[in-house]
Amino acid sequence: MKNFQVIFSFILLMTSVFGFSQTDEKQIQSQVAQMVSDWNTHEFQNMDSYMTDDVEWVNIVGMWWKGRAEVKAAHQGNFGAFFKGVPFTQKSLKTRFLTKDVAVATLISSVGEFFPPDGIDHGNNKMPASDDILTLVFVKKKGKWLIASGQNTVVDARAANNNPAKK
Repeated sequence: MKNFQVIFSFILLMTSVFGFSQTDEKQIQSQVAQMVSDWNTHEFQNMDSYMTDDVEWVNIVGMWWKGRAEVKAAHQGNFGAFFKGVPFTQKSLKTRFLTKDVAVATLISSVGEFFPPDGIDHGNNKMPASDDILTLVFVKKKGKWLIASGQNTVVDARAANNNPAKK
């Protein structure tokens, strides 16, 4: 009987941990979906619901934005200019929990063609459609998962074909 109680307690513990993780993972997936939706609508009013006040963001060209107001203004500026009308599609999302209230999510998204820096075709500034990898650090605050840090990298398909870790 004692062995049964130990086994039952272990199964109960593992079930509760698994359920906790699934719920949290779904919440993070929902926050990422909202962010991708904002990219596609080019409106960032919802950013307050998925980023911390002190969020930091490094964009694909190394601009480092600090604080939600700055991150929001920078996104709004970029998406109102050269990302205007550019489609963004979530391809995959992998979440790894570091602690009960810290997680790292790796998002791969597809980005359509665009014309930086102002969204106008100047004859030699067209960026081809590509994939991006975003590393998002989430923290759980008052029961809600929020992005505390983000970093975006364009996948260079030519370089990816020569990845020494994949050979």
